[in-house]
Amino acid sequence: MISLAGRDILHAWGKFVFTGIGLGLLIGVTLTMAGVYRGMVDDGRALLDNSGADIWVVQQGTLGPYAEPSSLNDSTWRSLRALPGVQDAANVTYLTMQVQRLAGNAGAAGTARAASDVRAMVVGIAPGGSGTPGWPPYLVAGRQLTRSHYEAVADIASGLALGERIQIRRNVYTVVGLTRRMVSSGGDPMVFIPLKDAQAAQFLRDNDALWQSRRRTAANPAFNRPGVPGLLDAVVASQSSNPSVNAVLVRVRPGHDAEEVAASIQRWQRLTATTRAQMEGILIGKLIATSARQIGMFLAILALVSAAIV
Repeated sequence: MISLAGRDILHAWGKFVFTGIGLGLLIGVTLTMAGVYRGMVDDGRALLDNSGADIWVVQQGTLGPYAEPSSLNDSTWRSLRALPGVQDAANVTYLTMQVQRLAGNAGAAGTARAASDVRAMVVGIAPGGSGTPGWPPYLVAGRQLTRSHYEAVADIASGLALGERIQIRRNVYTVVGLTRRMVSSGGDPMVFIPLKDAQAAQFLRDNDALWQSRRRTAANPAFNRPGVPGLLDAVVASQSSNPSVNAVLVRVRPGHDAEEVAASIQRWQRLTATTRAQMEGILIGKLIATSARQIGMFLAILALVSAAIV
């Protein structure tokens, strides 16, 4: 029988070679799809690990800040830091957007480059330093943020270079540091900027919207009373401020249980507090669940086709 098989291969060696190539491609695609899913899971876990948080505190009744929108007052972190078992707490904002790369020299290399854009997750981090929740845990080049405005630290996957200038909404930032493996659950590289700038980028309205809002406020007799000078200005100022963040990242003191601290936050602060294990379940079970089902369907089809060919 082996001799007969050998003769059949020699007689139709072309079909045998092409069948082997096709089967190899099918198996390769199957393994690639499985690798894509594993990469999505690893990106989600890297996002959680690099945040430096044990608990994510978000708006009550939401699954934020990654799976759902969340909005908190930026003073919430003070009351959280005073709770038993809390070592540190820091505000953070997340905004996925197109970051504009300005034309000019590409950083220290000095090579001319045309204007372009890159999709990134812009992260607003609170004042602090390396080790503060939300900050990149390490850099591969440059330095951390030291100014309260107009500086940025970017993941090298963004293609940005040290000294390069980028535009986020109205402001221009200089890349002063580069980090690695800081990506969103979707694989978008992160760009870190000061919290106040990130709040303005995410929540501040454009000039036309501000003008329309002020016009409507001035036309409202409740806010523009003739006998109450300064009332209109106070209302307009409150409408123009940006006191919101997406989440507060909490680090638990050694020796304390994160589940107990999260339960205390939910009970006394009336907020949603999610531990590391729970947040991983949200990312994998909800945020990338649809992609996982699609990849699983393709894997099943490819496996059946491969088995049929064999």
